[in-house]
Amino acid sequence: RVRLLLDDMGAHKRDQHLLILSAHPNVDVRIFNPFANRTFRAFEYLYRFGLVTRRMHNKAMIVDNVVAITGGRNIGDDYFDASPKSNFIDMDVAVFGPAVEAISQQFDVYWNSSLSYSIETLAKESPAGIDLPAAWHKLHDYAQSQKDSAYIKRLEQARFFEHLRAQTLPVTIGPAEVLVDQPAKIITPPDDLSTHLGPSLWPYFRDSNSELVVLNPYFIPSDTGVEVLADAVRRGARVVVLTNSLAANDVAAVHGHYSKYRKPLVEAGVELYELRADRPEASGSQTALALPAEHMSLHVKTFIFDREKTFIGSMNLDPRSVYQNTELGVIVEDAEMAANIADLALNSLPTISYRVELNDAGKLYWTGLNYETGTQEVFSREPGASVWLRLFAFISRILPVENQL
Repeated sequence: RVRLLLDDMGAHKRDQHLLILSAHPNVDVRIFNPFANRTFRAFEYLYRFGLVTRRMHNKAMIVDNVVAITGGRNIGDDYFDASPKSNFIDMDVAVFGPAVEAISQQFDVYWNSSLSYSIETLAKESPAGIDLPAAWHKLHDYAQSQKDSAYIKRLEQARFFEHLRAQTLPVTIGPAEVLVDQPAKIITPPDDLSTHLGPSLWPYFRDSNSELVVLNPYFIPSDTGVEVLADAVRRGARVVVLTNSLAANDVAAVHGHYSKYRKPLVEAGVELYELRADRPEASGSQTALALPAEHMSLHVKTFIFDREKTFIGSMNLDPRSVYQNTELGVIVEDAEMAANIADLALNSLPTISYRVELNDAGKLYWTGLNYETGTQEVFSREPGASVWLRLFAFISRILPVENQL
C-alpha cells in the first residue's frame, strides 16, 4: 500500500497525473489544504489569503514502519542533482527505531486531518474518463527509458549507493527526538504556539555554549533571532551561519528582508557566510561525475548545537516556517555525527561561500575565493548578482511583507 500526501502548492495542474496514480489499487493520493479552484488560483489568493497561503512544508518518507527519511528535500529534478540549469544542496536523515513510529503517527494525523482531501474528491476529471492501461504503459516506458540516462549513471556512482550495495551504510546509535507542527497550525492564529514545534526547538539555541552552526537557506531571523544568536556569542560560543547569497537565492524577496539583519549579526560577532551560486570544477559532491548544473542554491535546514546534537528537517528560520507553515524535523543526539556534519560544513565554507564582514567605516563587504587564481577577492556589493536582481531585492526589502516570507 502506498499513501502519497501532497501539499497543494506543488500539485498545481497535476490532477490528472495524480488521478492516474491513485487509480492503481495499491495507491492512495490525498491533497493537504487544497485550493477549491483547480484551474485559476489567483482569485483564491485574494479571498482566502491567510489560509491557502499557509502550507504543509513537512517532508517524510516512511517505509514499512521500519525506516523514515526526513529533511529539507522536495521531490523534483533540482533537488536530486538532475536539473541541467540549477540544483539545490540539501540534507536528509534516515532514522530507525522509536523515531520512525513517531513520524509515522504524525503522518497518520495529517492523513486523517479534515484538511486532507482525496484527489478523486478534488479533480474535475473522473478516472473513468482516462485510459488507465495506456497511461500506466506510458509511465512504465518512461521509467525504462531513464535506466541508461546520464543522471542514473551519476547516481550509481554516488558514495551513498556504494555503501548501500556493500551494506556498509554508517549508522549512528543514539536518541532521536521528533519535532513536528500539528496540522491545525494552518487554521489557528499564527501567534497560537500550542500547535508549533518552535517551543521545543528554541531551548537548544539558548543552551548552546561552545558552538552553534546554522545552515539555512531562507534566513530572516527577526530582531529576536539576532538577539538569541548574539546572546550565544556573549556566552562564549562560536556562532556560524551559512545562508544563500542573493545570486544563489531563488526567492529574492527573502534575501531583501534578510539583508536588514546582516549588519546587526556581524556586529554581534556572528560569523556570517553566503553560499555562492557558482561552483568550482571539483565540487566535492557525493557524485563521482561532474554535475550538469552550474547554478547552486542552499536548501539545507540543519542546526548543530555544541557538536553534540543535530537538527535536520524542513524548517527555515523565517516567519513563514515559524508561524505560517507546518514543519518537521529530528534532533539526533550523537557527538560524532554532529562533529562530522559541522566539520564538513565549516571546512567547505572558504570554497563554496562568501564571508560577510564589516570594514572600519561600518560598511559590509564580502570576501571569496577566485576559482581561477586561487586568491581572495573583495566585493563591496552583492557578489554575482545583477543590477536588476539587486534592485528587486532592495524594493522587496521596503515592502511590508516580512511576516509572509
